[in-house]
Amino acid sequence: MENLNTISLADRVKSLIGKDSHYALAKALGVTREGARCWYTRQTVMDDEVGIRAAKLLNIDPESVILWLQVERAEKKGNVTLSQHWRHIAEQIVA
Repeated sequence: MENLNTISLADRVKSLIGKDSHYALAKALGVTREGARCWYTRQTVMDDEVGIRAAKLLNIDPESVILWLQVERAEKKGNVTLSQHWRHIAEQIVA
């Protein structure tokens, strides 16, 4: 499985529902339109609960999604060492 991040998950959900708006995405995932918009401006990372909802909609392993979101959070915080460890764990588990 490829590296899953907030944007790739959101784009896949948009594709699944056949709509490209932040409103439609937000409705599908049970978040606010502003929350969905912030993912695309890189202000936030999808939280685990929303990641699990996305995984269920997309029929992919929720645990893999949670791991990759953790990698994204560590990278966003600029913690190279921690993000490398999370990436290693994610790659081993989802392989």
